[in-house]
Amino acid sequence: MYSRKNSVSKLRKYIENFVASQKEYPIVFAIAAGLYSFIYTYHSNFMLVNSTFQFFVILVTYILLPITVILAVWQLVKRLKILSNYQQYVLPILNATIFGFFFIGRIYGFHQRKIILAYLIGFTLLAIVLRKQYKKIIVIQFIMAFVAFVTLLPTLYRATFDSDEWRNFPEEVVQTKFNKFPNVYVIQPDGYVNFSELAKEPYNFDNQEFESYLKNSGFKLYNNFRSNYTSTILSNSSMFAMQHHYKGEQLFGAREVIVGDNPVIETFKNNGYKTFLFMENPYLLLNRPTIQYDSCNFAMKEVPWFGIGAFSIQKKLIQPLEETIKKQQGKRNFYFIEKIAPGHITTFKNMAQSLEIERKNYLSQVETANKWLKEILAVITKNDPNGLIVIAADHGGYVGFNYTKEIHQKQTDKKLVYSAFSSALAIKWGNNTAPNYDSKLKTSVNLFRTIFAHLSDNEALLENLQEDTSHAIIKKDAPSGVYEYIDGKGNVVFEKVEK
Repeated sequence: MYSRKNSVSKLRKYIENFVASQKEYPIVFAIAAGLYSFIYTYHSNFMLVNSTFQFFVILVTYILLPITVILAVWQLVKRLKILSNYQQYVLPILNATIFGFFFIGRIYGFHQRKIILAYLIGFTLLAIVLRKQYKKIIVIQFIMAFVAFVTLLPTLYRATFDSDEWRNFPEEVVQTKFNKFPNVYVIQPDGYVNFSELAKEPYNFDNQEFESYLKNSGFKLYNNFRSNYTSTILSNSSMFAMQHHYKGEQLFGAREVIVGDNPVIETFKNNGYKTFLFMENPYLLLNRPTIQYDSCNFAMKEVPWFGIGAFSIQKKLIQPLEETIKKQQGKRNFYFIEKIAPGHITTFKNMAQSLEIERKNYLSQVETANKWLKEILAVITKNDPNGLIVIAADHGGYVGFNYTKEIHQKQTDKKLVYSAFSSALAIKWGNNTAPNYDSKLKTSVNLFRTIFAHLSDNEALLENLQEDTSHAIIKKDAPSGVYEYIDGKGNVVFEKVEK
């Protein structure tokens, strides 16, 4: 106890001496200008910026660059007599403008130049007025950084100590030997709700024309199929790991799993397949995971360093896919193709429109997705008529909610819960004949076990199916935690997961 009090006393005395000192500290001013933003970037976006490369980019941006700029300007002002009268204002103004640029830019977006400029003028005037007291502001900036670091600690702890048992490869799957070797295409239209839900409230959408097209093209439609989790990252990581992770928000290693560090890719490679990843935008690559597919249509140099503008980057998928199929004729190939359509309703409350407008916007995107799916299916079947084709969405469209984040508030209405989790599944099996055990296929976590059982003629793989449960993290109207929303029989429940 005495040691702690003594440490606090020393720290307080050090701060008092710093504030009272007439000495200038350019490096301290520089670090204070960027430290809060450096830490807050990790606090607010850890899952998107947790690569080693990004750490150095962020370190350079928020710490090393301010140090370089402030030291350079400080030395310049000291050496030029014409500027010597303004030396007392240099450090406060530089600190205020750099801190303000990072702080305001993060709130409004760095592209909002007029807003940022207006604030920087205000910060500059404030620095001039409070010049004699400015070291107290430096202390406040360090306190802000400390508080941000404290709030970051739980995330760092989970990143270090969270169990990654869910990432262990199920050996009985990885060692599976196929008896059939069709090219396999998994096409993921993001947020495409299941066909059984589209016809009902709150969607009330007539999708018969497209569903008939699929059936006439040899597809079997799986009504009432659903995802196990609420988002693309959580759902796909579970699907490719072939195991539950029971996480409802931050899942460390998720993108690494999705882009290749998983038993699905390993199993295909063990059976002589080349693997191809086609994405419309680089969302799955934002934290720069190691891609373990043999080929990916995005190079890492095309991925935004901080994720800014990722959704504005869009690549065509159909023509490059057709070219690849033609080049790979006579070989065994697996393709995962992600299309960001139809998507879902608005994510955040402050951007949400009326329920009906959100519904119409979503259904408009369903029509866009239907048209695109017809085009890509025509290309595949023309060039590879014997391919095994899977259309598997990652989650539902959330129509009926005011915004998607409402799923984190306790929900008991079945039509809303299913609107979030229900996801489309249609499969064109070899010889247009589905295996007799496909009735067990209820959720995405068991999708690839079922496909591998079919390719290997080994129904023993189905003995270890995962629970067909669906989960989300709850933050409001119930104790915080991950909850089971739908049980293995498809009933809407609300039970906290204790795993």
